[in-house]
Amino acid sequence: MNDRRYHRIQWRMLLAGALLLACSPGCTMLDHVPLVGVPKGPPPPAESGVLLPDGSIEQATISDPNSPEGRLASGKELFRQGNYSHAERIFHRLGANKKNPMPVLEEARFLEAECLRMQGHYPRAADTYVDLLNKFDRTQYKEQAIQRMYDIANYWLDDTRAQMREDREKKEGKRWMVSPIFLTFDRTKPFLDREGRAIEKLEQVRYHDVGGPLADKALFLCGCVKFFRNDFAEADYYFSQIHERHPNSELAPQAVELAIISKHLSTGGSDYDGRKVAEARMLVHAAFNNYPELADSKKDFLSRQLVGITLQQAEKDFKVGQFYERTSHPGSAYFCYEIVRRRYPGTPYAERASQRMVELRGKSDEPQQASWTDSLPTIPEVKWPWQRKDADLPASRPELAPAPKALPAGMIPPSASGSGNYIP
Repeated sequence: MNDRRYHRIQWRMLLAGALLLACSPGCTMLDHVPLVGVPKGPPPPAESGVLLPDGSIEQATISDPNSPEGRLASGKELFRQGNYSHAERIFHRLGANKKNPMPVLEEARFLEAECLRMQGHYPRAADTYVDLLNKFDRTQYKEQAIQRMYDIANYWLDDTRAQMREDREKKEGKRWMVSPIFLTFDRTKPFLDREGRAIEKLEQVRYHDVGGPLADKALFLCGCVKFFRNDFAEADYYFSQIHERHPNSELAPQAVELAIISKHLSTGGSDYDGRKVAEARMLVHAAFNNYPELADSKKDFLSRQLVGITLQQAEKDFKVGQFYERTSHPGSAYFCYEIVRRRYPGTPYAERASQRMVELRGKSDEPQQASWTDSLPTIPEVKWPWQRKDADLPASRPELAPAPKALPAGMIPPSASGSGNYIP
């Protein structure tokens, strides 16, 4: 009884293994079974012809309709007839079989994405386009796939644009709330996070075609979305990429303007890292030098940005001086205040720095307290060779004393002021 049961289990396992092998993409045993194999399509049409000596053309048909080329031609005929669902299954089966020729795999993958797009399955179609670009980097369908991905992502951002309009109306007092973005059961849009999926596809558009005609547009759309969501650090990255990699783009002037604002707002104030503020200053100078139209139309804006950047940098340097003063380092504080006074003249922080310098100098002159200037190293006085006397020369090694240089005729030595230049 146990032996019969063992043999029965063994035969079932063999049958299941044979069935799985037959259903694998590389096997063609069950290709004609409708529920398992490749769907049956119409016979492939004649795609080429042979020119005969008498001048007539003889149509040449594919000899084997069950070959990968024959099935691809059958799917293309279904696509031409508008039967996208049936054709998509054929292209998917052909693209999944890695034993097929590379041209067949490439074209089947692209046509599968086209069938999904024509049926309105935009999320699956966008993922299939990305899979095509990842597996076939130099595919002949690269421009078409990138354009389709950009159009799909731009369509998904329509809900974000509607929120932008409603937010503007709310600020103007025309409405009291902004409609949130909920789940959607529309097959043309992702079920969750439409905005995030759109940014993902735009980044892939830019990645697969860095210098292409859609790279700057994809970056600008991503930057606008991040700017609207108050994610100024990410917005600054996207807008700065347009300025650095696409300076001749028609979107570059507006991207520079938004990048300056994003840099200024992403710092967090004078208590944080000031490198972004310094980059914003460089962008303002680049706007004046490289974009004359922006400099003319936004001159007041750029000037106000320069004023704000200067005040923030002055405040940061002044707070550094205050820190040294609190930690009992008056020399370092005096030095920082002097930097503020020289680097940012005419600002309130320069006046406050001058006052603090006077107070620190007054404290150092008090007799009952040790002056912090006493700890500074003394610099010996340097005398010119013609100013030295015999007493200044080394007593033990007189031969080490430098010999006086003979001056040219009509020249006199420099004055005691130490100008260092010969006077004719």
